Amino acid sequence: MLESLRILLASLALLGGTAAIASEVEIVRVDFDLEQQDGARDPWYAISVVLSVAEGERGAEGNPRFADDITVSLALATEVNRGSGRAYEFYAAKADYPSLEVGQHVARFYLPPEIVKRDRVRGEPFAYEIELLSREGLKFALVSPNLERPGALQSFRSKVAAGAAGSSELRLQHQTPFAWLYPRNTPNPRLGSQ
Repeated sequence: MLESLRILLASLALLGGTAAIASEVEIVRVDFDLEQQDGARDPWYAISVVLSVAEGERGAEGNPRFADDITVSLALATEVNRGSGRAYEFYAAKADYPSLEVGQHVARFYLPPEIVKRDRVRGEPFAYEIELLSREGLKFALVSPNLERPGALQSFRSKVAAGAAGSSELRLQHQTPFAWLYPRNTPNPRLGSQ
């Protein structure tokens, strides 16, 4: 996955993706894990997107210690075994951050335990796409290896859009019992993010 990340960074640089960037923000790593809630029987599925803000806004109007209006968009598909065979569940959510200070931050997304148990969600999902956006547009994108084949990403995006009803199941940290955990590195999204 790290090699894919390097290739994508190089592609963005070649396409001029860094020329118009007012701040330097990137995705450092993505972790997929189960997280146990105190006193609960079943775990939540946690997706942690580690961001690095190297430099804030440049220019007369900006503050070099802060990157403003950053959005982390996550779409994923989990593979489930149902009576009729294999199927896929699609989820999407986004977190809008008014400002991120220079340093590392973690955007956290969760699937509730009922979904995790029903669909036996574990480890890395079947497919995912994570986009980092700012006022200038797309700053960074990361896709799973399953989506690197020609046409796979477009097909995935259309299925995510069609499965928007399941999107409400993917939650931001402040919408979970983990709202008060990790206060040092978890930024606060705008209310209404999702």
